[in-house]
Amino acid sequence: MNIKTIITDINDKYFEKLEVIKGKLLINTQDKTEIRVAQSLGIEVNPYDIRDGVLWSSSGNLLLMDENTGSLTIPDSVTSIGEGAFSNLEGLKTIIIPPTVKRIEQNAFKNNTTLENVIIQERNGEGVEYIGGSAFESCKNLKSINLPDTITYIGASAFRFDSNLDNIKLPKNLRELSQFAFGNCSSLKNIKLSEKLEFLGDQSLRSIGITSLKLPANLKTIGEGALLISTLQEIDTSESNYFEFKNGILYSKDLKTLVMALSNVTSINIENSTETINAYAFRECDRLSTINITENIRSIGGLSFSNSALKNITVSSKNNYFMNDENGNLYSKDGTILYRLFDTGDVTIRNGVENIERGALLDNGKIKTLTLPNSFIGDKTIEYQIFPGLDYLMIPKNVKTIAKHAYFRVKSIEVDEENPYLKSINNEYILSKDGTELYWVKSDLLEANIPDTVEVIKEYAFYYSEAEEIKLPNSVKKIETTIVGFSNVKKIEIPSSVQEINSSAFSGANSLKEVVIHKKNDGTLLGSPWECIYGDRAIIWDN
Repeated sequence: MNIKTIITDINDKYFEKLEVIKGKLLINTQDKTEIRVAQSLGIEVNPYDIRDGVLWSSSGNLLLMDENTGSLTIPDSVTSIGEGAFSNLEGLKTIIIPPTVKRIEQNAFKNNTTLENVIIQERNGEGVEYIGGSAFESCKNLKSINLPDTITYIGASAFRFDSNLDNIKLPKNLRELSQFAFGNCSSLKNIKLSEKLEFLGDQSLRSIGITSLKLPANLKTIGEGALLISTLQEIDTSESNYFEFKNGILYSKDLKTLVMALSNVTSINIENSTETINAYAFRECDRLSTINITENIRSIGGLSFSNSALKNITVSSKNNYFMNDENGNLYSKDGTILYRLFDTGDVTIRNGVENIERGALLDNGKIKTLTLPNSFIGDKTIEYQIFPGLDYLMIPKNVKTIAKHAYFRVKSIEVDEENPYLKSINNEYILSKDGTELYWVKSDLLEANIPDTVEVIKEYAFYYSEAEEIKLPNSVKKIETTIVGFSNVKKIEIPSSVQEINSSAFSGANSLKEVVIHKKNDGTLLGSPWECIYGDRAIIWDN
């Protein structure tokens, strides 16, 4: 006896698609007609691409969704929801995730703008343990999600920009909340940090709507800008083993590190024992006009003084690490690092400056032109948007390398002809001197004509690009990380010459729907889909 003797009216073309999963008879198809036929015969349908328990990105992932309610239940044969599996899919309102699923990978539901409810089931202590980066990022209608206690890790930007989330109970076993995890969840008015939490990543709670927060005893690390919250008025450190809250300022327990100040402070008296000011420390202090750098401070993080209300920074005469110039600008004691510039108009950075710290130049339109000295090296100038909103910038002769995300807001960049490391072409491209590495492409170019000498596309090369299509020349061999982040690029063509693509090559590329690789999928290019938010649906192997 076989299946055909049991179901006598089944067509041969359907018979070969039948399979048995966990004792259930299913037909494996993504054809809507075949799905209707199977359902009329009482045969369950499997439209999914499931390999070794991983539910992969596929055009068939919504075929069994209830069209009336927008509800879908993941089959219990799935142990991992794969990268980009449901990203950018319209119509899904409720997803039910069974306890067999242990991992929700990065970008799994990213930009799913219709998703409202996520039900993560738990059974006998079994359930989801890991939520990957950007898994639910920009799900702007997401109102409700339960996070079971089985979860120990929530990845970077996992719920970022989910502006309808208003209440979150974090899992009691959660140990790490990564950078931007709940960043810009502006409606989030209530969140309780779990007792086992040890790590808050950079900007992990930035711009949420809470007014008070209690730090658990075991929280050891608070990353840069993790508590950058304009509405925050009180921090309870009564049970904390690692932090102390005094006079509107959060310090390390020994008062040697100033973590951050609340936005409502109007004056600051830094503890004499303080040696380090963390990045973003005074970022939200829009009522603070004066700060005094006390005697023992020896380290200042980026964007510490980037609030526009700040008018003056003074330095104790006994401080051996920092100094002011005649205009009140803040430098390292040896004058090699600029920490805060108050000059406006046509600005010439003083000779001797080698690096500019993040946030030193405010993006307030008051700097019209900027001239860098020949002493400028920029080897530490790799942070986001160092040069805000400039029309033109000359890269001096001693700069060896640049990172695009530091320069992306500059409209035109020229490299000094005496620079032995870099060169510019028509102020629209920056390449290594030998032309083999592409560092920067002018953002407003609608068509990028990349020289055929280029072998390496450096990280952030097309950051914020307005071009919709990019075709890389046949000379390219290597593609680095985040090359089209936050751009309008919808399609990119990759030549057969490419030998390596960074695992995060397409991170942050919200518009990228099509990656055409003129090469056979023979396993030589690893890491697909390289963090493309459409997952493997976007990858086209064209040999």
